[in-house]
Amino acid sequence: MKLNHKSTSTAVLLTFAFACAAGFGVPSQASVWQPAADPVRSAPLQRWSPTQRGEVSRDQAAAIVKRRFGGKILAVSEVQKNGRSMYRVKGLSEKSQVYVVYVDKQSGRIVR
Repeated sequence: MKLNHKSTSTAVLLTFAFACAAGFGVPSQASVWQPAADPVRSAPLQRWSPTQRGEVSRDQAAAIVKRRFGGKILAVSEVQKNGRSMYRVKGLSEKSQVYVVYVDKQSGRIVR
């Protein structure tokens, strides 16, 4: 029996369909990839205590602002404001508005 290209393609397609129906190549529900949880959104709200950790890091300042205002963090830079060391955090709100806030390096508090 001679098979032409069309019947060979059909046979391969049917073989694949039966393999999928039998469970070959289909991951079980437990092994389906899930995206990692956003550490900023999923972290429980905790008070930052300078006695526990020292100063607020650049990443912590970004996380504090993102948790409070949401959206995306565009830039973080170190500045001096009113004689205090602070982080200037520039963000983009979920409504596409740019905002700038300051985070005190010692206390972790947001200052506008």
